[in-house]
Amino acid sequence: MSRITLKQCAYFQAVARKGGIAAAAETAGVSQPAIAQAITKLEDMTGLILFRRLHARGMELTPQGSAFLRYADQLLTYAEHMDRAVTDIAQHRQGTVRLGCFQSLAPFFLAQVLSGYRAQMPGVVLDTYEMLQEELTTALGKNELDLAILYDLGLDTGAFDLHPLSEERPYLIVPKGHRLAQQTEVSLTEIDGEDFVLFDAPQSREFYLAQFAHHGITPRIAYRSASIETVRCYVARGLGVSILSMRPASNLTYDGQSVVPITLKENFGPTRIVIATRTGHDTSALVTPLIAYCQELFQATSLP
Repeated sequence: MSRITLKQCAYFQAVARKGGIAAAAETAGVSQPAIAQAITKLEDMTGLILFRRLHARGMELTPQGSAFLRYADQLLTYAEHMDRAVTDIAQHRQGTVRLGCFQSLAPFFLAQVLSGYRAQMPGVVLDTYEMLQEELTTALGKNELDLAILYDLGLDTGAFDLHPLSEERPYLIVPKGHRLAQQTEVSLTEIDGEDFVLFDAPQSREFYLAQFAHHGITPRIAYRSASIETVRCYVARGLGVSILSMRPASNLTYDGQSVVPITLKENFGPTRIVIATRTGHDTSALVTPLIAYCQELFQATSLP
């Protein structure tokens, strides 16, 4: 491995730019012998003749010196970039954060978080993963994720620190032309015994079924899907009604139909969306600003 140093390259570059040792020493703020010694050592180490010594006229690069200067310039430029990168890393402006998101929440929030945070902290890379609820908590517990956006559906507060983002109130959706479509607010009893399309994601499924039992109704589960959009398409086609927590910006479905959202009279209790981190785990200095950014974003933005 070459023992060429950055200092030698800097002194060589200064002589090449200034055309002489005296001017280079003044620019670098060092003695002339220090500059001369560095150039001599470079030539001895490389076996190159870097300069022609011109009597009373300074020093002139040889063809070998010109070729060497190109590489010295690149090395010094990279070293300068590295110095800035080290400063950014030390000040938590650069690095990678592993961010998980519950897969049904990702279309609503993740792109907004990524684009906004990239503009604010361009040196921080958000490595994102869309997973189911249980997969997210498992990955957090194994330190495979730094943090995760998910529902607070019975999360273990002994295992996770929860940072609130928003609360979404469940609502009913029916197809156009449904007998309830003109209502602005209805009771759950209105759908007792009716065909129902269940959002069948783990824990979300249990949440809705527990709410039906609590309120004493038994909708007939006609169809199931782990995709919010598929649930909406089924409802829009008249295959049943459903209850969801997240509300897209439009009532149109992917297939060009539409659903009608209706407020529920019963208090389902809002569904909390949180950022979770592992309890007792030293939170990276890169993670804390991201949590604060997400909380500010959710508070400032009218999310669907």
